[in-house]
Amino acid sequence: MLGPISRPSTFAPRGLPLQRSAAAQFDEVVAIEVTRLEKRLPQVVARVEFAIEDVPNLDLDATEIPLTHATGGTSHEPYRIVVFRRPIELRAERSGAGLSWLVRSALVLELADVLALSPEQIDPDFDTDDD
Repeated sequence: MLGPISRPSTFAPRGLPLQRSAAAQFDEVVAIEVTRLEKRLPQVVARVEFAIEDVPNLDLDATEIPLTHATGGTSHEPYRIVVFRRPIELRAERSGAGLSWLVRSALVLELADVLALSPEQIDPDFDTDDD
């Protein structure tokens, strides 16, 4: 990196940029939304492992790009929900929806699907028409 962002100062020691990366910002949004869900349903979220990947690994004939993917849920392993950063960021940019709202919606819908519950049971404030 060149320019004032990469220059050492009292605010940014050598090698530390003043801005966080998009990935770091996304990680924080996911962490906030998972914490919010965990406060609401601690016994449910405790059975789920969350992960973040940049993009999904798709088959060549895939017609839709997923925002999340769930695996596991057997007696030997917990559910694992993977949140895909780039598809969510791109959809948020195109639709004008807030990033945190889109992450929240994706997590609630995936949890509801995995646990065979309605989205409203996962999050009573859930509303697909929110912006």
